[in-house]
Amino acid sequence: MNNDFIGKLIADKHRIDSLVRESDSGDIYLGRHDISGNPLTLRILPQAFAVDVRWAKRFLDQARSASALNHENILHITDFGTDSKGIVYAVYDAVSGTTLKDLTNNSGPFDQVRALDITRQIAAATVAAHAKKAVHGTLAPENIFIENVDGRDVVKVLGFGSDNLSVPRDADPRYLAPEQLTNFPVADERSDVYSLGVILYQMLAGEVPFSGRTASEVLAKQISEPAPPMSAFRQDLHPQIEPIVLSATARDAENRYQNMADFAEDIERVSSELGTKPIAAAAGRNLWQTAFIVLAGIALLGSALIYFTLGKKSDPTVALVGDVNSMPVQPINPATGIQEETLAKMIGDSDASLMDNANGAIPPGTLPGGDGYNPWASGGMPPAGAPPLGSAPPIGAPPMTYTQPGGQVVTIDPNIPSQFMPNEGGIILVPIPANNEPADNPETTAKAPVENTAQPIAQPTPKQMATPLPKPEKPATQPKAKAGDKKPAAAAVKPNE
Repeated sequence: MNNDFIGKLIADKHRIDSLVRESDSGDIYLGRHDISGNPLTLRILPQAFAVDVRWAKRFLDQARSASALNHENILHITDFGTDSKGIVYAVYDAVSGTTLKDLTNNSGPFDQVRALDITRQIAAATVAAHAKKAVHGTLAPENIFIENVDGRDVVKVLGFGSDNLSVPRDADPRYLAPEQLTNFPVADERSDVYSLGVILYQMLAGEVPFSGRTASEVLAKQISEPAPPMSAFRQDLHPQIEPIVLSATARDAENRYQNMADFAEDIERVSSELGTKPIAAAAGRNLWQTAFIVLAGIALLGSALIYFTLGKKSDPTVALVGDVNSMPVQPINPATGIQEETLAKMIGDSDASLMDNANGAIPPGTLPGGDGYNPWASGGMPPAGAPPLGSAPPIGAPPMTYTQPGGQVVTIDPNIPSQFMPNEGGIILVPIPANNEPADNPETTAKAPVENTAQPIAQPTPKQMATPLPKPEKPATQPKAKAGDKKPAAAAVKPNE
């Protein structure tokens, strides 16, 4: 160890008390102001490099860039320069001298709440530095100081302001991004994201994802093999921690968090979810405890649902009370043709009841009426064109005349079908439009819909009375005719046969 500066004054005012660590980029010492006695931290460029103007300029440029940063988690620079003895130095705020490297070497894996809290503070400091275009480039546990303030870890990061184009010879390659271990090392914000992801991995797993003594060994492992999953080391981690670490330590920079702010946001979210839990409980919880908590939550939720469901239940006999003044509403059913078929059957039944003349129930040549023979025996005036009172004229009788009340004379010839009473027993021909397209046109035949070529079915023409008679009432015990029922035998017999 280089103890040459112990007890000496730097720039005639900063006295060095002890050495914290050695590094090619600058040895770290603890000291105090020689006049005020206030504690401070000094960083001194080794004499072997201080004699080189290029190294001295790089050191001072980094100090100048870091002096513009002002954040509670960044070790603030108060003075820097070259004293009269050629010592190149930078003065920082005081720290206790305990680094994150000391903590990881002296203890096992961190509690996840503590590890996330330290990571969150490092990320906050890095976000502030990146906003000033200052990239760290060598973020590692040895550059992170941990202060214990009222039982809480307070982070101070040292080393911002590098030129991001070179890597110190003594930089730990295990924390460097793959692009920094190539022949053309160029660091950017995503390189710092990778380094912080490795630090978080180490705090939780107890070791780094890729180990090696040289940069080439570490780079070969980064390229050829994936990092061991964190679940292989412990089972009590928050389920979102490992995806965050995997995204931060991706081999390709394009697949990582593209800036530290996004990384910090995810860390903050998970940290806030775990922040209300005791550290000891979070570290000692196992799978069975987690399952018990989940089951207890499900039971509580189910009890609440049952309570509110039973509390809001209603009695259907009380709630569903009909309006006594309401009118029944006939629902509109889809068209099925049942009503039309029933109506046709009713007409057929009526004709059968009126056509009992064919079975000899009524004497030939008479019409049923109010007295069994005369349809107008009960009074009333026969309509125009009706046969005269009394018996119907036999077929072949001479034409008869009927004088209407208005004086108009109507001649009725029984040999000529009446305009009011067409011939009974005839048929009705229903014309079907003919297909007038030429048959030899294959295109038209292929496109034209298939026509129904069935011949029209002869239907018996129901007898039409001059004055429709009311339908005879059926016995109360006779069920109503339904669609598909067979018609009475009388309906199948044509009249005048």
